[in-house]
Amino acid sequence: MRKKRVLFISEAAYLNTGYAKYSKEVISRINKTKKYEIAEFSIYGSSSDPRRKTIPWKNYPNLPDGDDQEEVKIYSSNNSNQFGAWRFERLCLDFQPDIVLSIRDHWMDSFIYHSPFRKIFSWAWMPTVDASPQNQEWIDTFSDCNYVLTYSDWAKNLIESQAGKTVNTVGVASPSAAECFVPMDKSKIRKEFDLADDINIIGTVMRNQRRKLFPALLEAFGKYLKDSQSTNTYLYLHTSFPDAGWNLPQMLHDNEISSRVLMTYVCSECQGIEASFFRDAKKTCSRCGKYRSTPSSVGNGVSDENLAKIYNLFDLYIQCANSEGFGLPQVEAAACGIPIACTNYSAMEDLVNKVDAYPIDYSLYKELETGCDRAVPNTDSIVDVFSNFFSKTKKQRSALSKKTRNLFEKNYNWDKTTEEWIKVIEDCHYADWNKPPNLIKPQKVNMENPSTYAFIHEAMTYYSYYSPHTNSYLYKTLLTDLHRGLTKSSFDGYYVSEFSPFSQPKAKPFTRENVMKMLESRLNNYNRWENARANKSKLSGVEKWLN
Repeated sequence: MRKKRVLFISEAAYLNTGYAKYSKEVISRINKTKKYEIAEFSIYGSSSDPRRKTIPWKNYPNLPDGDDQEEVKIYSSNNSNQFGAWRFERLCLDFQPDIVLSIRDHWMDSFIYHSPFRKIFSWAWMPTVDASPQNQEWIDTFSDCNYVLTYSDWAKNLIESQAGKTVNTVGVASPSAAECFVPMDKSKIRKEFDLADDINIIGTVMRNQRRKLFPALLEAFGKYLKDSQSTNTYLYLHTSFPDAGWNLPQMLHDNEISSRVLMTYVCSECQGIEASFFRDAKKTCSRCGKYRSTPSSVGNGVSDENLAKIYNLFDLYIQCANSEGFGLPQVEAAACGIPIACTNYSAMEDLVNKVDAYPIDYSLYKELETGCDRAVPNTDSIVDVFSNFFSKTKKQRSALSKKTRNLFEKNYNWDKTTEEWIKVIEDCHYADWNKPPNLIKPQKVNMENPSTYAFIHEAMTYYSYYSPHTNSYLYKTLLTDLHRGLTKSSFDGYYVSEFSPFSQPKAKPFTRENVMKMLESRLNNYNRWENARANKSKLSGVEKWLN
């Protein structure tokens, strides 16, 4: 019997993002078993990137050829294409996966559910469940998956309590930390970064974005300095600026902490790394003297080895966010033996339970865009954590560091994480990509039916190419929107949805003619790909892309 074919959707295993790190660790271990054929769909990978050669398994890039204007035009025509929608079917025809593995947000991976080939392959999904309650649209898609894994115990419990047995939650596959994240000689590392050995450092590693609550953290730090009158405590921000988030210089000024906040700067000229007081978006590199040093970012970041050193500068690590799908830096910090403080909500709650992190109290508000509850950390609770930790003796803090490392080793392990994925691969069926095409010829729908419900039911029955769609969230929202006579487009282009992860789109008129146009387009696309599956050699442009 042939090896099972496993397709892993990733950002690109050679990148330095959380999803990419996870993919690299898991795919590497699955590949080492030599039991399966492995392919990776690299969403932010391009065919010309030389780093593709470092990946020892089959690799499909998602980015268009920049010199091919037709590709660029198609790629830019739909938001979901940046997450892989425009190439997924072509990839499937070439690789013919038995199972597709994905680990991202709903709005990134929803195209898998809508794929014309969905009824052929199995799907194991680990969505980034980061808040309660989950939108019913998301629960509906989870219910379609053959297997659902979660990043945290908190997420698994939430899905099971909200969806019951409709979602097949099969396990928890939490990230761990790379082998380089270990406790180091703090005095030696601080000397390397030109920092004094006798200072206290509270550190965080978070991207400067909306849900990372730098305002609460900076306010609490400023309040702690005033309350404690400490002269040797500093806050270290390993973050980016400018980015898609907060006005850091304004907040440093408003909280009167500009002289007590350090940041990582990386020189694009000599790759020198330094811990510096905030010097805006660019500064002169202290190593090479060039004006090319900027705050660390995804595009100009540090290696895992250097990031491990940065964690080891800290005495206490803090994750101050309104929610987390997981929050990999917390585990990396714990691996380095750095005690953790975090908002006691969503996946961060796991860290409180598993590495005995300091819990930060919070209140909740309902987010307009998603309908999820998000946390607002209590600044006084953060100040209390700082006061409690720094009141401990050096011996007590050392014991807490060892305890954190031991609990990390007990609860987080890449081999155990990979085992959870291997279980679903072993359980999935072999896909039959060679069965005859099942083309669907739509029947005539009664456009004059006096019942809106009967009209939608008939239209979905005649035009659905995948049976779960006939009683899905799509079905329900089509019915609701048709009753209202209004609809709102969604980011991924697949659902008519009240919610959008980025903005609230304007409502527009919605009629039965609009419903039929949408369903006809979906069915035509399905029939096109069924024909392509039966006549692969006739698929225009596929050979060029696969090379």
